[in-house]
Amino acid sequence: MNLRVAMIQDGARRRYAVPAALHRTSSLEVMYTDLFRRGGRGRRACAELDNARIKTNPVLALRARLAARRFDSQTAYYHWVSQQTARWIMRKGVDKANMLLGYIRNVHPDLLAWSQQQGLLTVGDQIIAPAAVEIEHARHEAQRWPGWQDDATLENLASVADFEKQSWQHLDHILCMSNFVRDGLVSQGVHADKITRIPYPIDANQFYVPKREDRRGPVTVGFTGALNLRKGAPCVLEVAKRFDPRHVKFVMVGQNYLNEKMLAKHRSHVEIVGRVPRTEISPWLKRFDIFFFPSTCEGSAGSVIEALASGLPVVTTHNSGSLVRHGIEGHIVPCGDLDGFCDAITELVDDKNKRIETGRAARQRAEQFHPAWYATTLARTLQQIADNSL
Repeated sequence: MNLRVAMIQDGARRRYAVPAALHRTSSLEVMYTDLFRRGGRGRRACAELDNARIKTNPVLALRARLAARRFDSQTAYYHWVSQQTARWIMRKGVDKANMLLGYIRNVHPDLLAWSQQQGLLTVGDQIIAPAAVEIEHARHEAQRWPGWQDDATLENLASVADFEKQSWQHLDHILCMSNFVRDGLVSQGVHADKITRIPYPIDANQFYVPKREDRRGPVTVGFTGALNLRKGAPCVLEVAKRFDPRHVKFVMVGQNYLNEKMLAKHRSHVEIVGRVPRTEISPWLKRFDIFFFPSTCEGSAGSVIEALASGLPVVTTHNSGSLVRHGIEGHIVPCGDLDGFCDAITELVDDKNKRIETGRAARQRAEQFHPAWYATTLARTLQQIADNSL
């Protein structure tokens, strides 16, 4: 079967990495998205994509923006947008495509069912661990850190879990980024033979590795991402209290979702920068000496991959779904193990040569997962899925 993929792209997810990879291997038949800036500049643009193969719906985008206030939850709103997008695509058709690819939680189950009825193979990209797994970890974190965060996470995730189950029923195959996500899918009844793990790419050339060998003064331990329970932000704050700020400095960059009263107790020993534009993330990574990301539930944390590309040794968790290998690019510590996090950071702080060597390994690891590698791997995987269906 000559592979021809119809891609459903919500927003500029992963900077259009998936459709760009399909285009690079001549596998992209058509890409459906709400908005796209033709000409290759700006956030909603990708110079690598062939504009002739992109179908947009600015009217739907406007309707979605106007309708946002009508919904009680963000989840209900996104499900409505997904349904409207599905109806648009079903009216338009999918040209000569023989496979539909979309992100689970964004592509609607009705569109997947319709595609199968049209004779298309359906493939979904599980962008994060299943919602049922998220719920389990969210409950655990809420019990462990009472009063730190107030939101409707569990209520919204219950609806997402049902949406996911409906989607899995109409998928011929599922892609995921990490072993953590794959294990979560299997725990929810998805057969392992239906799942393929492909890490997302990183263009390491976009990240500069500064000369850290000659630095003097405190070792800087950095975190980038949302300051919330899922990302393990309280762990960062608690671990920071165990270090002398004259020797080890902790910095957190990202939007805060924690209770401000709880956060105030930790501001004296952690520099909390707040949210910054994406263009400022790389400069912050250059200032760090160690990257600390104790997340409890991810797909494959983009912030960790960017840290690797920046030549930073990483202390993280298995649940972060990252590319870090324990003892090579950093340390993998069980979620919530404050003593384990402290020991891992202390080892890297005290042994400068080890820290620098681990940082070099981190950069080399990131360079393995370049866009050309991803394009070839994705095309080969999708072709195998198509061939096995015959």
